[in-house]
Amino acid sequence: MKFSDNPQFKGYLAEKKQDIYQRTSDGVQETEPFQRLLSILAECRRKVEEQDFRLILISKEDLSRLCFDADTKAMNLFRNATFLTNRTVLVGSDLTIQNSNNDPFPDGDNDARRFFASLATNDMVVFHVAPNAMVHFFMDGNDYGDGIFYTRDSLTRYEERRTIEQLREVLDEYRIELTRQNTYLKFFVTKSALRAFHSLACPEKDERTFLENHKHLLNNKPEELFREDIRNYIKNHMKIVVTREETLENLDRLDIELTDEDGQDLYFIEIKWVGESIGLSGDRPGKEFKAQPRIKPDAVKQVVGYIDELLKEDKNVKIGYLAVFDARKEDLEDTGTGISESDVPENLRKHFHRFVKLPDFRVKNINPR
Repeated sequence: MKFSDNPQFKGYLAEKKQDIYQRTSDGVQETEPFQRLLSILAECRRKVEEQDFRLILISKEDLSRLCFDADTKAMNLFRNATFLTNRTVLVGSDLTIQNSNNDPFPDGDNDARRFFASLATNDMVVFHVAPNAMVHFFMDGNDYGDGIFYTRDSLTRYEERRTIEQLREVLDEYRIELTRQNTYLKFFVTKSALRAFHSLACPEKDERTFLENHKHLLNNKPEELFREDIRNYIKNHMKIVVTREETLENLDRLDIELTDEDGQDLYFIEIKWVGESIGLSGDRPGKEFKAQPRIKPDAVKQVVGYIDELLKEDKNVKIGYLAVFDARKEDLEDTGTGISESDVPENLRKHFHRFVKLPDFRVKNINPR
């Protein structure tokens, strides 16, 4: 096949269009002074460790005339008191500081990236040096390089996140989150909607009693709400890649796919719920699910079946989790009570050790609104 007829190659060219144009228009990135300075800045940061991010601005003209002893001059720069006490410095061809300021960078990586790009005018190159010696650079309003984080706060928040080995701890904290009103209210039918339901379905009954007896009703299609809520919590508290509804080759979908920091090991979470939801029209009950057979054995077979399918696709799947949101009116035993290997077909039992039923995520509408 010709490259010109290859849709993947065309897609790659489209993605790299700006980069290709930039490299072929003025060629700054390909020059020896640019490549030399890029390498020197990374090496200086490795030798002179620091926890802050730094911006180093240099004009294209000065960059083209970079001094022959730039490695020595850059080391002096990184040890300079003005450099150490200011977040941003403008340097000349000999890497001496011409101007500086200590203005804080914008909050959030996206805002910071846009700000740094705005400094990279047609005549200015901006080097963003991270504590881990990653150097990102901005030129003509665009950014390039290896940087992931742009601010100290973003890096700190990431470093505070937990690894895949701590998933159970994070989920235990999420259970506490579910007891907070601003969290659980999103799952349940509001009081005003329940009053409308009452007036349409059974206006002859006492409204206060009706509201009390139906406050456990979930919104229509609650599984989507549960899935997004727990997915976002994991995403915000863990150092892992979280993917929503990954499709298998047989067109089944994994609710939440988790990949460890190294991108090697795969985990997934299947979301289920038990309880009652309101109908789409809001004037009648919707679906009701009980622990059996919804969870035992149906969901168990489903998760172990997914594990089997992933292994057949040569995926390095480690664990398949089953997470059940329990919104039942009564306080009943865990929906996983009594689950065993016998709940799955004999040909799938070899994978049962990779299946984990998480303790139920109890959700109660304690103070309805």
